[in-house]
Amino acid sequence: MQPTQLYLDTARLGQMSRRAQQAHLDFARMAVEEGASQFFERFLREGSDSWSGNVQSRFHGLTCWRGISRLKENLRTLAGSDPELPVLMVNRLADLMRFASRLLFQQCSNVLVTDLGWPPYREILDGEARRAGRSVTPLAVRELICDSQFGEDDLVDAVRRRFLAAGCDGLFLTAVSHQGFRLPAERLVRALEQVREVRSIVIDGAQDFCHASADLSNEYCDLYLAGCHKWLQGFHPMGLGFYGRRRSRVMVEMLLVDLLESGELNDPLLRFTTQIESAKLDGETETVNLIPIFTCQGATAEALERSASVPSLLGMRRRNVLQAASVAESSGWRPVLPAEPFRTGIMLLQSERDVIRRRSHRDLRESFADEGVALTAYDGGFVRLSMPATEWQPQEIDQLRSALHSVA
Repeated sequence: MQPTQLYLDTARLGQMSRRAQQAHLDFARMAVEEGASQFFERFLREGSDSWSGNVQSRFHGLTCWRGISRLKENLRTLAGSDPELPVLMVNRLADLMRFASRLLFQQCSNVLVTDLGWPPYREILDGEARRAGRSVTPLAVRELICDSQFGEDDLVDAVRRRFLAAGCDGLFLTAVSHQGFRLPAERLVRALEQVREVRSIVIDGAQDFCHASADLSNEYCDLYLAGCHKWLQGFHPMGLGFYGRRRSRVMVEMLLVDLLESGELNDPLLRFTTQIESAKLDGETETVNLIPIFTCQGATAEALERSASVPSLLGMRRRNVLQAASVAESSGWRPVLPAEPFRTGIMLLQSERDVIRRRSHRDLRESFADEGVALTAYDGGFVRLSMPATEWQPQEIDQLRSALHSVA
């Protein structure tokens, strides 16, 4: 297995951004020199503004740190979220999904979901439905949106009909699936609200945030789930929960307080960052891994400094999808592309050969790694490629073509 020459594996972790790398390295040096000293604690609370110019030059990668509140402010800017609405930070993403599921079934008796969701999240949702004695109504849309004649109007109609026929009153939507299919989440919500009350709405934006269409400015959901380690390129896993509506803020906060006090929600980073912001450290929090908040701040600072917007970057990625699809078709792979309105910067390929389709996803992924390409593989001969945000370079296309030919 050779070192990676082409990284296309944002399903797991995006490549660490340059500013995130600088923050990581300087945090490591500070940990060696300062440990958990009072100097570090003051820096954690107040940011690098508390430093002299000499100290700032020693730890230049951390000078973008201005405290938890500033980090959340920057994240809200990236998400288009109201400046007054809270942002939750968690070490364990499953905890955030459990909180979201509890929020849904506290308000709703029947929640509509699609077949585009991340399977572990669906398991958590189903488990909470059973616990609460509520229902989950599935809707298969994946095959529909792979039909080139199927458009957004058709999708809205299909979702509306299912929502009404099943008597649903809640919604859990995956804005961009792990296989790269996009749902027009806000449009779907508005269409449903016109025909029936939708009591609670949660959006899974893990593959959407900093990639496709995350814009919470119109307040169309109660909670938006994301992360800093994929398209934002903070690398170290950290879950984010954006409050989506001012009108439901009190409801969300009351549930959060109840679950924290009962211990049902016991994520160490969530508890720690909440106490840091409120200056109410109780001295009883467990030891917390803080690296993700610093690399997230570095990645966030870099993202805010980019001249290109998320929509323009998505346009480039979608053009790269078409070029990669052309290469794949001549290399023994069939692109599995949704209809144009539902495309993103993620492409799914399936091998045209039965012998490849019978190989395990682990074996398939290792075969591409042997060719210097990092990607995600699934059983059935499927591979997933995350497109770069810049135009394909000739050597990159040659590397991809060579790997596809070799593995096929």
